[in-house]
Amino acid sequence: MDTTAPEDSVLTQLRKLREGVGLTPARLEQTGSVMSALGTSDPQEGYERLCDALGKLDDSERLRALRLDYGLDLAALLGREPVSREREWLGERRSGYAVVLKRDVKTLSRWSDKAVAELQAALLNDTFTGDLYVVANVRGDRILGTSLIQQPLEATKDGITERSSMEIKNSSTEPSMPCLIYAFPRDWEPATLTLAVAFHAEPYPTYVWGTYSDNILKLPHGAQRYPIVLSNGVANCTFKKPRRELIYGVWWIY
Repeated sequence: MDTTAPEDSVLTQLRKLREGVGLTPARLEQTGSVMSALGTSDPQEGYERLCDALGKLDDSERLRALRLDYGLDLAALLGREPVSREREWLGERRSGYAVVLKRDVKTLSRWSDKAVAELQAALLNDTFTGDLYVVANVRGDRILGTSLIQQPLEATKDGITERSSMEIKNSSTEPSMPCLIYAFPRDWEPATLTLAVAFHAEPYPTYVWGTYSDNILKLPHGAQRYPIVLSNGVANCTFKKPRRELIYGVWWIY
């Protein structure tokens, strides 16, 4: 069981992404805490978001050292095309850059460590305070996919409420567990959390409950459960001022 604090886990994984070939979508996909902090399950989108976060940091020697470690902008930083071993190994990249800057490799390592800490702080400083919606679409015994929708408070333009959303499709063709579970991946403080399940075909479930717990192992016990009445095949429940340390869910039985 990994008991590392979420913040420490993100920092550890950001550091590890410097190794080998550096930052790539494939390697990023293996870093669960970083992907969670980026708010996506798609590795290419995560890669783009992480590169965007790097671009928003103040340009400095520290940041350039980190970009080199990640294998980004190698030709520009080295002043030449990198050789194959510099593309493949962190130590070789740093050695080449140390020659360019006439600095010790240990200095570049310290610069990079400081920039990683700045990047971690930027990723985790993303408190969301609006209305949060988590919606699952169900057909028979299978969840087709889940949507996470963020609606900022008082965020309107031309009378239209601005929203951002993330879609997660179910790639499995096997039956799904009859539940929708949500826990906050980042330091969010939403005003409301709405969990909704849309059942797209009859027969509809016989029982549906909204539930929450302070421990995912306790959640199936349903000690805190509230019956939900379906309306046109949709079950939804809203939690006001949900607490980040709690886990929320919707369970159903046919």
